[in-house]
Amino acid sequence: MAKRYKVNGFHGYQKIVAPENSDLKKINLAFIKNPESGKYEGLTAGEESAFILTQGNIRFFLEGKLLGELSRKNVFDEPPSGVYLPPYSNYSIVFVKESEICVASCTAAGKNKARLIEKRDVRVKRVGEEPFLRSMNEIMPEDFPAEKLIIGETITDPGNWASYPPHKHDTDKPNEETVFEELYYFKIAPRTGFGSIRIFSNPEDNIFLIKNDEVVTIPRGYHPVSVAPKHQLYYLWVLAGETRKLISFVHPDYRFNGKP
Repeated sequence: MAKRYKVNGFHGYQKIVAPENSDLKKINLAFIKNPESGKYEGLTAGEESAFILTQGNIRFFLEGKLLGELSRKNVFDEPPSGVYLPPYSNYSIVFVKESEICVASCTAAGKNKARLIEKRDVRVKRVGEEPFLRSMNEIMPEDFPAEKLIIGETITDPGNWASYPPHKHDTDKPNEETVFEELYYFKIAPRTGFGSIRIFSNPEDNIFLIKNDEVVTIPRGYHPVSVAPKHQLYYLWVLAGETRKLISFVHPDYRFNGKP
């Protein structure tokens, strides 16, 4: 069953979602937050990991050597940048300014190399139509050299829907649908706004109220979202599956000109 989690104010490292506390079998989601001049050191252990900067300015070191410097005003005004690391990578982060980093990971064999993901590497698209027109940032798309993770961001136009038409990816049907579990991390502008997400499949049907800095897991089912008028909804989407080909199945009741 889908679950909702709140990302609270803290400094340091905080794991929010893992197979131990959710219905997801593959995806882990954690956050690293530190003030200016802070530092964090970590090891990816047996997981491939993606570090997506949502706000701030950091220097990222791999095995003691500077991999790159990342900066972002916020998720609504600047495109993303990040870092991909294979399993068993030692890394450290120096916080030039107060920053927030999302860390998505899953178990992997270690087939790929570390990579700095710069703003220019991110594919920016406009998808959908009114009233579900939105912008999409493809950070780690299908052709990115990763094993299981596919990652991107969506930003709605004010008051619009997204993840629409309702679609799912929880059944293995050759050329029709592939299996991926997923989670969304939400932000809203202005921060006082709200949105909603409906996650449904027979017989489950759940609707969650969305506020700023919340995570919702999507183990299965259709999952459209919406936001209040004059507000924009941002969500980081993290998918994990055993294939690098994402094929979504659109609900038969909502098949018209539009893409998920």
